[in-house]
Amino acid sequence: MLRNFGAVLLFTLVSCPAFAQVGPVVGAAPPFVPWANKLFQKDNPSAVIVHDFGTVPHGSLLVQKLTLTNIYDVPMQVIDVRKSCTCLEAQPPTQVLQPHESAELILSMNAAKFNGPNAQTFFVTFGPQYVSTAVIRVQANSRGDVSMTPGQVNFGVVAVGTEAEQTVAIKYQGRQRDWKITEVIAPTGPFTAKLSDAVGPEFKVTVTMNADAAAGSLTEPLTLKTNDPTAPLLQIHVSAMVQAPVTVAPEKIRFEGKIGEVQTKKIILRATKAFKVMTVADDGDGISLEPFPGASPVQIATVTFKPALAGNMRKVLKIPTDLGIATLTIEAETLSK
Repeated sequence: MLRNFGAVLLFTLVSCPAFAQVGPVVGAAPPFVPWANKLFQKDNPSAVIVHDFGTVPHGSLLVQKLTLTNIYDVPMQVIDVRKSCTCLEAQPPTQVLQPHESAELILSMNAAKFNGPNAQTFFVTFGPQYVSTAVIRVQANSRGDVSMTPGQVNFGVVAVGTEAEQTVAIKYQGRQRDWKITEVIAPTGPFTAKLSDAVGPEFKVTVTMNADAAAGSLTEPLTLKTNDPTAPLLQIHVSAMVQAPVTVAPEKIRFEGKIGEVQTKKIILRATKAFKVMTVADDGDGISLEPFPGASPVQIATVTFKPALAGNMRKVLKIPTDLGIATLTIEAETLSK
């Protein structure tokens, strides 16, 4: 249970030309760390959570996805988000997080609204029973002599198993006559990227999302090498929402109880057309699923847990439907009688 958290220290980090770090003062008290920061960094949280987008073309829309987990014994939710700049936007999770539940906070920074290095801050307040504000700083170097059209590689919502492609144009308007992109560093995740021959000062990069991309939200940086010794690397950000034929909400549930104690929880399955869900029998771990017998675009199913052994368990439950397999992550903690 949360206890005696004291006052929340709020401060604003303004633009910082070189992202210089001021060293600690000898003998000074350690920096105040809001307990809300532990929702993002459970172990050894810093006073300020920092994400650096690196050097990017002017006009880029930068996106970062942060996972937060309620490590406390009371429900938590985002009750307020403040920001230090109009170049920032946030998409906080809307649900109330029960203990041990996780969600995603999506942050964006519009590099079209500034030139050069810039560091700005989000203040994300959690509550309502206990209140604390996490401090998150994002920073980037927006190169005014390099522009990108469009400002991001965003595939939008794509069905599982679909290959998608998008091309961006990167234009150099600086003084280095022989400036060029020399290489595309192979991206992580289910993406490939190809550099086309330059036409004048403009280069084109084609990004492909592979058909084997797993369902979920994807956000990946793509790094470009240049022959500019002052800024040899550029980053562009790639995002997509890969949607499974059948979605499950919540995506993760948790059980806590004793051996032999029967617990049930409801889940909702959705699709774009009517579908049927099949029963999942207990395979020995105490977990089973009983669906609604008819066909409908929205289904409510009951997950039952009757543990036979004490301990912790994590399982990805595969739920068969006539549109394909849906998945549900189950965590359980079982105590002996």
